[in-house]
Amino acid sequence: MALLSIRDLRVHYRTPRGVTRAVDGASFEVPEGQIVGLVGESGCGKTTAARAITGVMPANARFAGGSIAYRGEDLLTAPDRRVKELRWRDIAFIPQSAMNSLDPVYRVGAQLREVLIERGGMDRARATTRAAELFDMVGLDQGRLDDYPHQFSGGMRQRAAIALALALNPSLVIADEPVTALDVIVQRQVLDTIKSLQRRFNLSVILVTHDISVVAYVADQVVVMYAGHVIEQGPARAVLAEPNHPYTMGLYNAFPDLTSAVSSLVPIEGSPPDLSQELTGCRFAPRCPFVIEPCRSGAIPDQGNDGRSAACLRAAEAVELRRLARVPSTWLHS
Repeated sequence: MALLSIRDLRVHYRTPRGVTRAVDGASFEVPEGQIVGLVGESGCGKTTAARAITGVMPANARFAGGSIAYRGEDLLTAPDRRVKELRWRDIAFIPQSAMNSLDPVYRVGAQLREVLIERGGMDRARATTRAAELFDMVGLDQGRLDDYPHQFSGGMRQRAAIALALALNPSLVIADEPVTALDVIVQRQVLDTIKSLQRRFNLSVILVTHDISVVAYVADQVVVMYAGHVIEQGPARAVLAEPNHPYTMGLYNAFPDLTSAVSSLVPIEGSPPDLSQELTGCRFAPRCPFVIEPCRSGAIPDQGNDGRSAACLRAAEAVELRRLARVPSTWLHS
């Protein structure tokens, strides 16, 4: 059984323009001890889906359907008290900007000790020892425990945020764009830290990102989202090497490949649909160079096997579509 199983999740936001269906029927699983990359363009619903697992949502958000089962227990129907018990202790969150999780007027070590004492039930001496262990674990000098967040570099703050997330030995860690604001060298260092800790403690990790190269580097499984839907998922290596959905093919083309003779990146023209509008058919159809008329209306069932699925009516033609997708003119004149 998967550690986490999300089925037909629907999360809506009330806005002045009406209801925005940010997540509209998403389903995926997080196996024990694996890293799942949740990838897609900005606004595709990936962060909303990830935050829904913790139950910490904006005031204008509401759960409109589906289930989020953690070890078989549905978090959407569980009492608030139970969800709070699981939060941080079993399910931890690493935000996109470490400054969002670090109080600028408290020393970092004090913040760690507060979590360990208030949530972990430790006494001060044990919390102090554990805080030093956590800093060692993420590659930070124990001598920096008495520093303030502003005295840390961006990469050091992100490592401190990882230490906070791991303070109570959770089983599931959700990392929301943890390396977006960092330079590429520090990005790799932070990703290596996440990979090392995941293997050391057999963690399950959801890594939210818009960068397909991050998924290729660290993920065991990949879930591709578009316009509130999961449109392709499966083992990361297989999906990225041979995508079956045109959107995933387009994401791959937009990623720089140093071994390719192609000198420029190929964008996916157009924009995602307005999620405040009623939508039918494949949501990628207006931007897809391989669209056929049946794509524009009705439900698009998942197709696939061997642990893979793609919500595309032409998934059986994926070999030929991949060949065409590698030709820039296929996208630039769609």
